Amino acid sequence: MPEVTIADFARSFAASEGEFSYECLQAIGNSDFSYRKLDQKQRDDVILCVLKKISSDTQVIGAEERTSVWEQGWAENLSAFNAQDHNLEALIPKFIRENQPIRYDGDYIMPSNPRFEFDYMTVFRLWLFQKYFAGFSSIYEFGCGSGLNLVLLASLFPEKNLYGLDFVQPPVDLINTIGKTHNWRMTGFRFDMINPDYNFNLAARSAVFTFGALEQLASKTESFIQYLLHQKPGICIHVEPTVELYDENSLFDYLAIQFHRKRGYTERLLPRIQQLEIEGKAKIIGVKRLNFGSLFLEGYTYIIWQPV
Repeated sequence: MPEVTIADFARSFAASEGEFSYECLQAIGNSDFSYRKLDQKQRDDVILCVLKKISSDTQVIGAEERTSVWEQGWAENLSAFNAQDHNLEALIPKFIRENQPIRYDGDYIMPSNPRFEFDYMTVFRLWLFQKYFAGFSSIYEFGCGSGLNLVLLASLFPEKNLYGLDFVQPPVDLINTIGKTHNWRMTGFRFDMINPDYNFNLAARSAVFTFGALEQLASKTESFIQYLLHQKPGICIHVEPTVELYDENSLFDYLAIQFHRKRGYTERLLPRIQQLEIEGKAKIIGVKRLNFGSLFLEGYTYIIWQPV
């Protein structure tokens, strides 16, 4: 049975194997990354499932009713966190599905491990955070949700100041509760990326990141980009589905494009930052599609840049 190797992770991230820390290697070694390739009938069944989902899906990203959905969802994480004696496992978002085929290396596969997607994402986050955030004293996550990413950052960098920002209140309460109960330097704030508050100033030597958050703005990202250009953090990282990197002449990719656009996830983020680089307002450090994702799309492309 094939499995994802250290070399495969390095290729996925555009990294060298030597960049992987002890924590990364431990996460790889402690998880099951074996998988089964699908036969023709199984692959056809997956494609049919995706097509039916695209046809029947009624969710509209950025719609007014989505605000209450996010409030309720993150409130459920907060309630579970408190009810489970502040167990960090309660922070795993419910939209990370288990026991279903996923996208990997240009095809659909069936993982042996029900938590394959989450464990893969953990290896990726460990590498990303340690490589790019080590030199910054303050780190801000915009669209922090359950605080899952900030928890990992706190375990890696307990000396850093961590800030979680979201446009609804439950994540703010959750971040403050996590910081208090686990004695981490972690603080939550309300912040609307569509209508950013320029009075909220970033600390010196700060880093900013989003992780599946700008996708929810339905392409209304310009105001937030202008806010970052004004604040000039040392580094900006966006881990987001990036439709421009799919190949529309590939059936496998075309299905992801159709799902992305049916939902109305954000587009044109990467082209906008590329335009800013042409204008001399930004410097792009790296862009990489991981060739890994959930059943319907790949949400883990990274875009790393600096305001100039």
